[in-house]
Amino acid sequence: MPHDFASTERLAVPASGDGLFTRGAFAALVWDGVFSQALGSLTGGALLVGCALALGASPAYVGVLSAIPFFAQLAYVPAIILVERVRQRKSICVAVTFLARLMLVPLAVVPLLSDRGLALMVLLLCFALVGPLGAIGGCAWMSWTCDLVPRERLGAVFSRRQLAANLSGILAALAGAAVVEGWAAARPHLPLGGYVGVFSLAIVAAMGSTWFLTRMPDVPMPPKPPGDLRALFARPFRNANFRRVMIFLGCWSFASNMAMPFFTVYLMQDLGCGIAVPAALAIAGQLANLASLPAWGKLSDRFSNKRVIAMAAPLLLVAVLGWVLAAEPAPHMLTLPLIVMAQLMLGAASGGLDLACGNIALKTAPKGEATVYLGTNGLFKSLCGGVGPVAGGWLARSFAGASCSLTVPWQGHAITLFTLKPLAVVFLVACLAGLLALTRLPGIAEPGETILGLPVLCDLRLRAKAARAAGASLANAGWAGRGRARKTRIT
Repeated sequence: MPHDFASTERLAVPASGDGLFTRGAFAALVWDGVFSQALGSLTGGALLVGCALALGASPAYVGVLSAIPFFAQLAYVPAIILVERVRQRKSICVAVTFLARLMLVPLAVVPLLSDRGLALMVLLLCFALVGPLGAIGGCAWMSWTCDLVPRERLGAVFSRRQLAANLSGILAALAGAAVVEGWAAARPHLPLGGYVGVFSLAIVAAMGSTWFLTRMPDVPMPPKPPGDLRALFARPFRNANFRRVMIFLGCWSFASNMAMPFFTVYLMQDLGCGIAVPAALAIAGQLANLASLPAWGKLSDRFSNKRVIAMAAPLLLVAVLGWVLAAEPAPHMLTLPLIVMAQLMLGAASGGLDLACGNIALKTAPKGEATVYLGTNGLFKSLCGGVGPVAGGWLARSFAGASCSLTVPWQGHAITLFTLKPLAVVFLVACLAGLLALTRLPGIAEPGETILGLPVLCDLRLRAKAARAAGASLANAGWAGRGRARKTRIT
């Protein structure tokens, strides 16, 4: 990654119509992503779940902890109202994001609390405060960057941002795992002390991200459209195509988040791995994500985001299924290599899905109304995503202590083909939900979608309407021709 994006002449960054998207703006956008991803790696994923498990958390607690950021997106409602009334997106984003990240400071003392129940409660409380504030800042950020970045280059720009961000996330995860493992080895009487260092690094990354937000240029919002707030929030639902986009993204968010938060729990509790294994697998997945992003970005710009989703989503579901099959009928010497292969596949698929799912919402949101459209979409998707881990935790708790085995007789012996543990059931249900979500994808009309380089009309309703209109025109032309022929014969 270049040390100074602003001074690197090789970066050919297109300018927007009003000239605001300059090299400096691109540099700030990328560095914000770098520090934001580092923050996410240090306060989420394997490190956060590992800290919760070390404090004695159950799978149900992990499900609730994972759901908090999604349910916090209810703050999108006041966020949209705030943005539409104040109409200063950069100021709102910077101020609220800074306040949210100040709420991370108490995390640094959570591992030091002797009362484990109190520590788990404080952990939940910190994220319950950070989540809504972060949602308000994120709503303003999405609308702001949607108008800042040229739409014809969304795939190229955000794939490069995500590329740099994922590299940062890998380095942050490596540093966090090294701090936790190193501290536990050096101070076995205080094994949780390493998480103090991890959360302290997260606070530094949070401040770095906030600083680069201040370096991005603001984009003036267009005049406020007429109408009350109820009519404003109703627009995304009245737009048939955008409604289909929201339904698909919400269903997919539910399915994917039913499985993802429990992968670390599965590794540590069911397979008996230490925190280093899920951290290393997360890094492997991000490396695959990093390697796949340029290809996904090119496919997105050349064909469509729908095409990328249709290719990447089945790969992700196969990877989740691989988690289950790798340890059947019991963990064996090939279990870890198979899980590594599944994680690489999942990382590559996630790169395409993250890019395409974000871009398809940006492309289908009407110009000038991005705040309410993207905010409403984020709210709906997050609510569905929040239900996912809660449902997964409920399933895991319902099947706790039970297992489902299939044995067959063979030459006087019973051979076990598979033994499904509670989390394996969760993963299988998530795969089924993901397949059902994909049935909603074909009905979406994406602007600029092409097949073999040719533009297509993928909204079936619009296509049928156009066909009916063409048929009516031909019929009218035929009747007119017959009338002229009769008139000629009479004459």
